[in-house]
Amino acid sequence: MEAAELRRLIVRHRHVAPMLSVLLASTNARVRITDASGDVILDRQIGSAPADAPLERHPIVIEGSTIGWVEGPRPAGAVAAVLSYACDREADKRALAREALDRYRELNLIYDLAEQIGATLQVDAVAAVAVEEAGRLPSGGEGFIVLRDGPEGATLDGGVLGAIFAGEPEIVNDIAGDPRATAAERTIASLVAAPLRIRGQRLGVIGTRSREPLEYHASDLKVLTAIASLTAPTLEQAATHEAALRDA
Repeated sequence: MEAAELRRLIVRHRHVAPMLSVLLASTNARVRITDASGDVILDRQIGSAPADAPLERHPIVIEGSTIGWVEGPRPAGAVAAVLSYACDREADKRALAREALDRYRELNLIYDLAEQIGATLQVDAVAAVAVEEAGRLPSGGEGFIVLRDGPEGATLDGGVLGAIFAGEPEIVNDIAGDPRATAAERTIASLVAAPLRIRGQRLGVIGTRSREPLEYHASDLKVLTAIASLTAPTLEQAATHEAALRDA
């Protein structure tokens, strides 16, 4: 939680601000609240507590991080505890909202991708649609696909992509620091990728990469895995269709 959000919570939040006012009125203590950098958010100088009463300093903590301080006589500890709880609850609400939004976006992506790739039975066209969708991950980057039987298939014999092809979806935010990386792979900084597989058969790898350092997250990997699960069977159907046309 940033300083501006802490200030809004204390000064304007429809539940927290009134609750804080009631708490401070009941303690009748001189209390000052600051953010983590020391900027004053609230400075309550009125009150009947003696001016020379011993002062305490208590942190406002959320997820183990100090985001502000409450300074004053003994009631300051209670104020800090209440604000820590309120901030934690606010963070939980925002996390749930983000999760709901992410799921909505994932569903839309899956519906759109299924509609697009289902409209073609050409390997190149299916791959192009999948690459375009892989390039729309929330964290950014450029989509790519490497097919085992394609012109770049040899790159799946080793390196990071080879490990993902033979294993599981993976995030590698520091390619340079990964001992598996090949010289060619070290030309990029970060990637997230997933194997294309169907019924135990591995067709290739789909992913998103960036030449500048990026921090890919589990949400990116989740979306990419969904793309891979839709792309793999369609690629297989397209390959079978093209083979049948050649035989004909």
